[in-house]
Amino acid sequence: MNDKVNTTSEQNGNSSCVGTCTNLHNDALLSLGPKNRYSEIPSIRLFLAKYNTYPSTLDCDNDDEDTPFHATTILNYIRDELKHDITKDCVSRRYNRTAKQKYVHSRLSDLGNGIMISFNGSHLDSEILNKNQLKADYDGKYFLVVSDLKIYHLPEHDSFAQDLADRFSQMTVCSSKSCMLQMVCRNQCGYYLDGIRVKKPLITDLALHYGNNFLTTHDKILNDLNKKESKGIVLLHGVPGSGKTHYIRYLIQEVQDKTLIYVSPDMAKEISSPEFLPFLMRHENAILIIEDAENIIQDRSSSSLPSQAVANLLNLSDGLLGDAMHQQIIATFNCDLTAVDPALL
Repeated sequence: MNDKVNTTSEQNGNSSCVGTCTNLHNDALLSLGPKNRYSEIPSIRLFLAKYNTYPSTLDCDNDDEDTPFHATTILNYIRDELKHDITKDCVSRRYNRTAKQKYVHSRLSDLGNGIMISFNGSHLDSEILNKNQLKADYDGKYFLVVSDLKIYHLPEHDSFAQDLADRFSQMTVCSSKSCMLQMVCRNQCGYYLDGIRVKKPLITDLALHYGNNFLTTHDKILNDLNKKESKGIVLLHGVPGSGKTHYIRYLIQEVQDKTLIYVSPDMAKEISSPEFLPFLMRHENAILIIEDAENIIQDRSSSSLPSQAVANLLNLSDGLLGDAMHQQIIATFNCDLTAVDPALL
């Protein structure tokens, strides 16, 4: 790609272009541009004012919201390769109280050749999977990322703009994926769900974390969880700190199109409550995640007052209720296997 497109003699664009407005008064010309929202740089109006032409727009859309553009890499490219002076850009700054850093939220770069680049909605992100070992832009491992990136250009520079967009598409970072976990809560009106967001942990090699033999088990678990109208129970056993919860954080990011219902340890006993099953019946085709489930999976024969919890789990995972509700269960526990009700094993 050439450093510059030689259009300096075409300050007002091509007069045959449908968007050229050489005879319009400035006020009338600027009225053609859309009204800008609060704190947003009026990119199209500035383009109109400089080039007297309504610009063609190339929206550098990124289909994956978890791979935003790295604003700093793009700025370095247009500065070093296109010889653009970024100190002349129009910028809007914000202050991030968490990072305690001032950063450029919006930027308009005029390459001086009938091409402007708009960065809108930039923000600081510390949850970056830095596979390419990029240097963080700010202390605290914060990266400046942007998803709304547009190229405004004169129509005759369509090919150049496309080449530029292709270059930018390679200048992305991977943000940690997250999913919404619905936590079971209770108030005076009964049970309800409250969403919490869970980030995907960086696990690049499952075998390294959990052993080669676990890979086949993982594939089977994931395949079963992603089946439609499925049921069953997955029991994850291990000593405290062995990585059960870490694995669940990873696993649930791979599950598609299902409600994930989290039952915290202090709510696990509610499984035996008569009101709990009717509540679950409102959430068909969901996955129930129960941490520290020792109290609800204990062998019924070992207690003089056996809990209804095991029966409820069995009915949900392999009974008539399971046939109707299509719910799956993931439960973790630390106790010895001999303490678990045989019907669950």
